[in-house]
Amino acid sequence: MLEQHAERFVSAFYQHLLSFEPTRRLLTDPKVKERLLVKQREYLLSLAGAEIDEAYVEERLRIGRVHERIGLEPRFYFGSYRLYFSLLQPLVNEACAGEPGRGEQTLDALLKVLILDAELATEAYLEGRERELEYLNRELADAGHDLALQVQKRTTELRLTRRRARAAEELASVATLAAGLAHEIGTPMGVIRGHAELLESAVDDDRSRWRLKTITEQIDRISGIIQALLNLSRPREPVRVPTDVTEVLEGTLTFLSEKLGGRGIVTRRDYRPVPQVHADPEKLQQVFLNLLLNAVDAMSEGGTLHASVVPGDDGWVEVRLADTGPGIPEDELPRIFEAFYTTKQAGAGNGLGLVVANTIVADHGGNLEVTSEPGEGTEFRIALPPLDLPEPERDTA
Repeated sequence: MLEQHAERFVSAFYQHLLSFEPTRRLLTDPKVKERLLVKQREYLLSLAGAEIDEAYVEERLRIGRVHERIGLEPRFYFGSYRLYFSLLQPLVNEACAGEPGRGEQTLDALLKVLILDAELATEAYLEGRERELEYLNRELADAGHDLALQVQKRTTELRLTRRRARAAEELASVATLAAGLAHEIGTPMGVIRGHAELLESAVDDDRSRWRLKTITEQIDRISGIIQALLNLSRPREPVRVPTDVTEVLEGTLTFLSEKLGGRGIVTRRDYRPVPQVHADPEKLQQVFLNLLLNAVDAMSEGGTLHASVVPGDDGWVEVRLADTGPGIPEDELPRIFEAFYTTKQAGAGNGLGLVVANTIVADHGGNLEVTSEPGEGTEFRIALPPLDLPEPERDTA
């Protein structure tokens, strides 16, 4: 009976699938259609006399996996099982018209087989969906982990930005305070110097003149220090002029002579003839000041500071500042030019000195390098192009 009506049943099955848009799109390929009709004919014939064993179960699961792979949802083949049963039921009743009991047993067996096939196909479909859900869950978990890392990174960056903003505000306040203090000190120093000059005509012995001269020299020195403070505290556009690096370095050392002497630090100088550089003297002074203050902090118990200005490679000017302090640990050396990174105690430094120095040197077309060995001290090397060497073009965007 199945062989006799197989073509009609398969045709009805095909028409059933065409009533749904998803399966209608699937069957636009003639090869897919032909393969589907052949498999359905084989399936119909397998309903008669099938042996329900492991091979049968595995074959039905395979069919369900194919359905899941091509996107055929259970509702489509549930309708197909119902369609087959509705087509077979009147034929079975007609064939078993004289044997009602046999007809009921046949339909009961047929229904059980179709239900079993539907359950196995659904099980295979759900297994595929579970695998897909597991994959999606893993992807979601990975995405969540990545998002958490990004949030953590952004939080860290925001925290660092806030610290920088606070430090910038503090530096701005210090600069304002320094400028005000320099102005307040400068006025009485000018008055004292004026009176000292008037007293020169009122004394006639050499010792008194020497004392007055000492007073005016020290007042000039204080004025120079005040001017240096003002130059460091007030922002301005850089002014590049032909500059004697040795003169700037020596002026900075003179500015710090009291601090160096107070720490028991001996300064060794090695100044050799070098060409001038195209630079902003005040910016270079800021570089030297930052590096020298670091050296002073490193030699809290005294030591030797080596300050050298020597010819470098390709006619460049090289400034070397070396201390005999404890040195910088190897694991910290790569980070010393990071903003706000400092090994000093809280309140003793803000971690910006080397950043500022490196930025100024780079802006002058030079480079700043450091070498250090624990227990052997630290040396900073500043290389600057000579005056007659064109500066490299920089991206000002």
